[in-house]
Amino acid sequence: MKRIGLAVGLLAAGALSLSTQAPAEKAEIRPFVGAYLPTGPQRDLFKAAALFGTQVAAEIDETLHLVGTFAWSPVHNKYAGVDENVSIFSYDLGVEVGVTRPMANDWLFKPFAGLGVGGRAYEFKATTLSDRSCAAAYGSLGSELQIARMALRFEARDNVFCYKSPVAGVDAKTRNDVVLAFGVAYHFR
Repeated sequence: MKRIGLAVGLLAAGALSLSTQAPAEKAEIRPFVGAYLPTGPQRDLFKAAALFGTQVAAEIDETLHLVGTFAWSPVHNKYAGVDENVSIFSYDLGVEVGVTRPMANDWLFKPFAGLGVGGRAYEFKATTLSDRSCAAAYGSLGSELQIARMALRFEARDNVFCYKSPVAGVDAKTRNDVVLAFGVAYHFR
């Protein structure tokens, strides 16, 4: 848990320091909720679940954002003989590239695509399973509808990560899952 706290602190500090380096950069905070959807072999180990998190971003210019994300999902695992929950923590840094299109009544439509790298940690409640963490990467697509400083956001992420089994003697494997998130954004000026 200490590593997760350190990762969250570093993400927040990094994003906030980026936003204060130059007057042209603008900071954003983006809380969100969503769905964690395991795919492929990951579906055999975990059930779909809710997802909660936040992003901090630094707008470098109208088309480029640096983004730090932290998310938590309380998931039910399907390990044989162990019917307990696990907390999955995701943390990453990335970039978003997008365009801004004015709409009626001062709304802005801002579709984007993103890429990033980070990590993932699994904290199992069952004492027979070991907590694990590993590297991760993502690609995302989404859009934002902004008016003044507030915006509504939708983002779909495809995550690729190494997965280390909580059972001793099982090698790490590359896995995949999808996250669908809806949230708001507040743009500081």
